[in-house]
Amino acid sequence: MSGNHPKAETIDFTKARLVSTFNELSKQIQTPEDKVSRLARRLQTSLDVATVIRIFCEELSSFVSFDHYEFYSKIHGIQLGSDKKAVHSCDYALTLATESLGHICFTRSKKFKEEELSIIEHLLGTLVYPLRNAILYKQALDAALTDALTNAGNKRALDAQLHREAELSRRHETPLSVIVFDLDRFKRINDTFGHAAGDEVLKLVVKCIADNARKCDMCFRAGGEEFTLVLNGTHQAGARIIAERIRKRIEDTRFYYSDKEIPVTISMGTATFRENETIAELMERADKALYRAKQDGRNKVYSAEALERKKIAQ
Repeated sequence: MSGNHPKAETIDFTKARLVSTFNELSKQIQTPEDKVSRLARRLQTSLDVATVIRIFCEELSSFVSFDHYEFYSKIHGIQLGSDKKAVHSCDYALTLATESLGHICFTRSKKFKEEELSIIEHLLGTLVYPLRNAILYKQALDAALTDALTNAGNKRALDAQLHREAELSRRHETPLSVIVFDLDRFKRINDTFGHAAGDEVLKLVVKCIADNARKCDMCFRAGGEEFTLVLNGTHQAGARIIAERIRKRIEDTRFYYSDKEIPVTISMGTATFRENETIAELMERADKALYRAKQDGRNKVYSAEALERKKIAQ
């Protein structure tokens, strides 16, 4: 007995589930208790960029699996997420009108399906406004903590950073050092070349320091021509090496304003945080080392600890 039997079709259950998830997501978009509404509410709970991205990725993972994520924005100086990369990825440029907010990328070991990409793109619509608000808030905070002339941190930012680093140093028993410095005979620069030239020199000095310090070293303008470098994870010897390298680079750099060369040197004092020491005491010791460097002819680096040992030896 013979007959024609219909050919059995293979059912892609994974695809069917994803299609069902996407369809269900679309149906529930108007329901106050659905996951999309919960995501939108959670994204409104923070103005911290890292927190907003973390919340989004947590909620997204309940719809689409991924191994790593990364959010980056060169314009706003933001880099978040994992540096690890997988074979397959999907990358989205986040924009609002003509404003670029950055890029978000998801990676994993297997290829993303079209239905998964549709879900990601659908949910990204809930991210752009909270993300834009968080970036605007970050910009406002940065402006409040940044010296307008040099783009170094200001005095308020320095105080906050010192308290934070001191607490971390005590908690984890890690070294912390500071370098205080100012420009030698800066008043003479202003009087000879003008205040505009003096401002330009300050900006160039900060840029030179940024180019020659470690990426983790934080530079702050304490006032006038006085600056502080906060060096986490740095012992006394390391602080002296960093300070001497910067001092020498400033001395060797030729500074110009309106085709006129301006001679620039800096004097520096270093100090390393001690176990029961206050921040005020740390800064006072560094200031004394700086004062001694200027007293002994300028364009020098003095360590507070070395001066103390020398005093005891005498």
